Amino acid sequence: MRRGQKGQSVVEFAVIIPLFLIFVMGIIYGGFAFADYLRCNNAVREIARAYSVKENERGTFKDKVNSNNGAFLEGYNAVPVTKLYKVTYNLDDTTKSDYVTVSVTFKLNIGDNDFGRKVLPEELKPMQCTMPLE
Repeated sequence: MRRGQKGQSVVEFAVIIPLFLIFVMGIIYGGFAFADYLRCNNAVREIARAYSVKENERGTFKDKVNSNNGAFLEGYNAVPVTKLYKVTYNLDDTTKSDYVTVSVTFKLNIGDNDFGRKVLPEELKPMQCTMPLE
């Protein structure tokens, strides 16, 4: 190996490693964001189920869900880890008297970061679960 080629390898490594690390960190963070989406999906179902079986506590339960009470929602694993999207839960039992509908909406929560606004969608598709009351 000639003397100049050794320096060339170091320069190539110095150019490639930051790009590679950004790519790997993006994959990891994307995995966390997807895990949050699945977590909220499960929480919508769990909240609808819990509401449908709690006959005596429905009024306070609905108020806690609709006010997005963090401590209350944490009990249902409904609070995302990444804070990338602002999550809002809504419990509605007025459309049909024998059913409850719980929905969740996701709005981008990254402030004025122009790069993030260009790359990520402003809103994700809302999730909803309708459950019969017991």
